[in-house]
Amino acid sequence: MKSSLKNMVVVLFTITAISALLVGLVQDITKDAIANANQQAKNVAKYNVLGTSQDEAMVVSDTTRLIGDFEITVSTVKRTADDTIIGYAVEAPSITKSGYADRITLMVGFIEENGAAIVNGVEVLSQKETPGLGANMTKAGNSLERSIVGKDAAGVTFGVTKEGGSFDALTGSTISSRAYANAIETAYAGYLWATGRLNTSEEAVEAAPSGASMTYDNSEPEAQKGEECNE
Repeated sequence: MKSSLKNMVVVLFTITAISALLVGLVQDITKDAIANANQQAKNVAKYNVLGTSQDEAMVVSDTTRLIGDFEITVSTVKRTADDTIIGYAVEAPSITKSGYADRITLMVGFIEENGAAIVNGVEVLSQKETPGLGANMTKAGNSLERSIVGKDAAGVTFGVTKEGGSFDALTGSTISSRAYANAIETAYAGYLWATGRLNTSEEAVEAAPSGASMTYDNSEPEAQKGEECNE
């Protein structure tokens, strides 16, 4: 084929079209696998946040509620041996506080003890925060997790400590920490609604955005005086 501008354009167009087709095919092939992997991770998280496993327990119901425009899923988990309720695993996003990059989504486990809703465990399902800063919320035993696990949710103020809340913020990551606290609050509102403590979606919406974590502007820098990072 004689080399010409027209020929080169045709070749480049053909290569681009083939590349786009291959990318599309790869996405089609992998999207189901990714979706299945994400769902499996959620299923495992439901047991993890309640301190149990699929060998010892089972999800007997999944209740999905809308709080505003956001879906909150509450899973009731029972012990297989005696059919008693272990607790409730709630999948919830931060509905009024975005993280530094995007909203975060948590799985939160609530166990009822003497009329109290104790937060038994928390797992981060999705986040796009800065590595080494806000993304540290995924590390076991981080300051945010320590601030809430083992506590009665009714006695928690859903904000960071420097703003009157109950959560010790991750270093240099106040925005991410606010979003984490808000996701816990949203999960608690979903739990209250699904277990009959709240009667309507309007009550849940009202409950979810209450507290210190709801009144701050995400535009301010996260790093505090003396910190080098500014997420």
